[in-house]
Amino acid sequence: MSLNGIWKLEIFGPYGWEPMATAFLNNGIYEAGGRNHYEAGKYQVSGNHVKASFKYITHGEARTMFGKKMEEMNLKFEGDIDGNMVQGYFMEEEGNHQVVLRATRLADLLR
Repeated sequence: MSLNGIWKLEIFGPYGWEPMATAFLNNGIYEAGGRNHYEAGKYQVSGNHVKASFKYITHGEARTMFGKKMEEMNLKFEGDIDGNMVQGYFMEEEGNHQVVLRATRLADLLR
């Protein structure tokens, strides 16, 4: 299954689903950005499961995640694909705290 396309990313927080970033997935390359951060890394699809690892970099005020305020974090994601939606969790590479994330396909790549 191909995940190539433009995706809306949301995290589940205390007030429900919050917008996080817009992601661009292209043949195993993951790039995303939001109002004060950007992310880049790689992903692999196996059946209806996806795994990703990426670097998260803040260029504005650092947001507290996983009990820390850091300008850079190495994160990983695991989730399940269901049509035009992916849902799973992301966490620090070496951590145990998980954040629920969902991605909704917005469009094909524009290139």
